[in-house]
Amino acid sequence: MSALHAAPPRPLWRAALASSSCGPSASVFWKRSRWPAIWARTPEAALKTALQEVCGFTGWPVGHAFIRKRGRRAVMESTRLWWARDGVEAAEFSALSEAITFTAGVGLPGQVMAEKAPVWISDVTAADNFLRAEAAERCGLRAAFAFPVMVGREVAAVLEFFSHKVAEPDEAILRTMAQIGVQLGRVIERSRAEADARARNAKLERMVKEAEAQRVAAEAANRAKSAFLAVTSHEVRTPLNAVLGLTEGLARTPLSSKQQGLVDGVRESGGMLLRLLNAVLDLAQIEAGKMSAHMGAFDLRSAMDAVGRVWTPRAKEMGVDLIVDLSGLPEDCALVSDKGKVEQTLVNLLSNALKFSPAGGELVLVVSARRTRNRYQVRVEIIDQGPGVSPEDRARIFEAFEQTDSGRQVGGTGLGLAICAGNMASLGGTIGQDEAPDGRCRFWFEFPADAGTAVEDVDPVEVLEASMDRPLRVLAAEDNAANRQVLQVLLDPFDMELTLVEDGLAALEAVQVNAFDLILMDANMPRMDGATAVRASRALGGRSSEMPIFMLTANVFAEDVRRYRAAGVDGVLKKPIEVGELFAALAGAAARIDSPAPLEQAG
Repeated sequence: MSALHAAPPRPLWRAALASSSCGPSASVFWKRSRWPAIWARTPEAALKTALQEVCGFTGWPVGHAFIRKRGRRAVMESTRLWWARDGVEAAEFSALSEAITFTAGVGLPGQVMAEKAPVWISDVTAADNFLRAEAAERCGLRAAFAFPVMVGREVAAVLEFFSHKVAEPDEAILRTMAQIGVQLGRVIERSRAEADARARNAKLERMVKEAEAQRVAAEAANRAKSAFLAVTSHEVRTPLNAVLGLTEGLARTPLSSKQQGLVDGVRESGGMLLRLLNAVLDLAQIEAGKMSAHMGAFDLRSAMDAVGRVWTPRAKEMGVDLIVDLSGLPEDCALVSDKGKVEQTLVNLLSNALKFSPAGGELVLVVSARRTRNRYQVRVEIIDQGPGVSPEDRARIFEAFEQTDSGRQVGGTGLGLAICAGNMASLGGTIGQDEAPDGRCRFWFEFPADAGTAVEDVDPVEVLEASMDRPLRVLAAEDNAANRQVLQVLLDPFDMELTLVEDGLAALEAVQVNAFDLILMDANMPRMDGATAVRASRALGGRSSEMPIFMLTANVFAEDVRRYRAAGVDGVLKKPIEVGELFAALAGAAARIDSPAPLEQAG
């Protein structure tokens, strides 16, 4: 037996018991005991103190505590906490008590648990529902009472006490014990709350650590993905630049109709590959939350009309009649938005609609804009006669790589609609699919835009030719032989002095000897990369530091562009070369020439 020894009962308690016909009161017990100290203790310490104080107060020689096991089933088990007066031998009884568990209604602890109230047994050796009667008799135990420790409506523990004499029930003692059980229950309830709080805090700490580990892993994976995309982009764009650039040059030469058809096929296939590459990179930017809009002023009517002119012949080739309805647009509809994203979204939706439009069918493009003060709300609808999209598929078709069964049949990557959704999100707009009033399939997107002043579209080739009062002197640093050939093919038709070098160090040496109207600098080159060459050129001072420099590179992620800008470039051109952008840069260089006289040596 694990006993807690204490001094014999105080004479005052015995006197109180002897003089009271109804036993000790709760107030007497409270004043004479050390009960208030329980508030600052653990449940185990509180139960120990309660056993000692109750035994000391009542004069009963043995006390024992049961605790309810946590779980769905109500079961009481021994705490192995006992109090026994010196000289009391109850080892057999204590061993049996510690070996038995009690369910509701079974034995003294089970009866208290079932009734949720104190229970008194005058003589345990004669009680039918006292499982330890024989052991109690051998140890000389007779009368018993027990009371519950209540936590809310639950019996959390049971304290039992035993006397060597048969005793009739004392209602005053039982009432007092019931109140003590409530007080003990508060200690246990507080302890449970603290334990639950510690467990929750520990769980939260684990979750925070796991979330941090997942964040670190996600960032590492994202960096690895970005590095992979950067390398892949560069390695694909470099040869693709040669394919498209040389094809463009070949298309400018006299060709038979058959040869022209072959060239157009190569150009179209290369363009499809470039669009696919751009789609993957766009999707990576969307997933990383780095998709940004490049705002500029343009005339919406002109832009939509241009898209209609380009796609009408293509639709006719597929046996589809494309109808463009711009009646909802004002004649002057200049707005500020990302023209590229608007056009890309429209083209993706038109291409998608054509896939599903049956031959002999009709495809309708409706564009409208509602102006309120200095803001437009633009709506674009593409209505086709395809099979449409089921309501349950309408949300997921705008997620990456998600396709309907009919979508997989007509082919595609499942990226186009996801990129459209990303474009609209970056513009503060929305996109969706539903049925037109006549039941046909309708895709639509809307976006807000500030009113602006449209910039007239000009042909950069015409501007370049009009600006060239003398040959332009152009330096191009490019380590890839095929890409050097592309530049030669594209610039040969114009009166230019083109100097080609194979790395950044050679370019730096060239600008120290000659002056150039424009420098085109690749990024990844041996001996010295492009960004380093730009910084070194800017550091030379004089005219060398003022020459216009454009990066011409396959590395065109946003972070790459920021790095080039920080190095001191004036602009960035991407590979594969977009002829319009290249000629626009050349035209800008021609416009900056102060004098028609040839440039002097840079000394």
